[in-house]
Amino acid sequence: MGIIQTTQDVATKNPLKELLQSKGAEYVRFDPNRAKNIYSKLSPHLKNPSKTIHIVGTNGKGSTGRFITLGLLQARYQVLHFTSPHLFDFNERYYKNGKIIDEKSLEKAHQFLQQFDFIFESSYFEYATFLACVLAQDVDFLVLEAGLGGEYDSTTCLSRDISVFTTIGLDHQEILGESIQDIATTKLNSMTSVAFLAEQSFSIVRELAIKIADEKNSELYFVHSTQEGIAYSKKYSLPEFLAHNFHTAINVLNYLDIYPNVEQFPALNLIGRCQSISHNIVLDVGHNEQAAREILKVFENKKVILVYNTYKQKDVKSILKTLKPIVKKILIIRVQNERIIEESELKQIIKNLHIEFDFFEPSKIKEEEQYLVFGSFSVVKQFLEESGAR
Repeated sequence: MGIIQTTQDVATKNPLKELLQSKGAEYVRFDPNRAKNIYSKLSPHLKNPSKTIHIVGTNGKGSTGRFITLGLLQARYQVLHFTSPHLFDFNERYYKNGKIIDEKSLEKAHQFLQQFDFIFESSYFEYATFLACVLAQDVDFLVLEAGLGGEYDSTTCLSRDISVFTTIGLDHQEILGESIQDIATTKLNSMTSVAFLAEQSFSIVRELAIKIADEKNSELYFVHSTQEGIAYSKKYSLPEFLAHNFHTAINVLNYLDIYPNVEQFPALNLIGRCQSISHNIVLDVGHNEQAAREILKVFENKKVILVYNTYKQKDVKSILKTLKPIVKKILIIRVQNERIIEESELKQIIKNLHIEFDFFEPSKIKEEEQYLVFGSFSVVKQFLEESGAR
């Protein structure tokens, strides 16, 4: 069966970015066995990190992985956090020992891979994964975020010590399956010998996790709240979903006999995770109904102007219907991306929901209004570029 992987447009003149640009369009069909075959040839040339922590799920992968990474760094370990997608620059995907990897180190990793003829078969995301393998050779921990899937994802080629399953919900149905059962099954089938399951919205996910853990003889831990998580959430006024992700990270760290000093634990340093960039503007890269429900909790009874756009495959009607109680008006932000929904279709959905709308321009931002920028990484990127807030 053909699987689909995502890429992002890359338009910068250097060898690595030119190669990535040549890897094809936004969606490319690929053979799920290809990455395994490539990695089997590549791995003898690599030194593996001491432990690899695999982050799989629908929502919360980036923040959960970063919280784990920050905890490992506080414990004085060398760590690489591989995440995707990026907002502005490809090297954002590689956070090594407390900072984004520099261009020189990334190019060096690229040149290392270029010596192998078999590497040219890889897709965009596969190549990004193999770059992470090279960059992780001198670290103690690799915190490895999966792409869209689970068992067929190129990140599953690597030897992994711990699986961390964040919230699993409906998203990318055109790739992963139409039901929660289908989506959860393909993600949970990537389970390793030790696994953590975060709080879930659908009971079937927990049931499937127990079944698959039994079949694989895996140790399965259900994430529980922690005093550290409560204190940290209070300190930084975290929304509920980020608090859950921090609890997940603490559970994993405690399993590794790491007990972070919460008073000295830094704030989350990822762009667009319910991020306030001013007193009246919040950015969130969420792009599905589950993410919309979490954002709804953040604003409760407040009214916001929603700066919005999204991709063709998304259930736009359900997302906007979920957000409608807090939305007084929508500002459609135009995004140049082949995956973006047709403007006429988006306008019709908004009209059918009886929500007032207009088109976004930076000059329309008013001090007395509250704004939520939501819908995708592309939307947040476009907003930051247009508003000069990058």
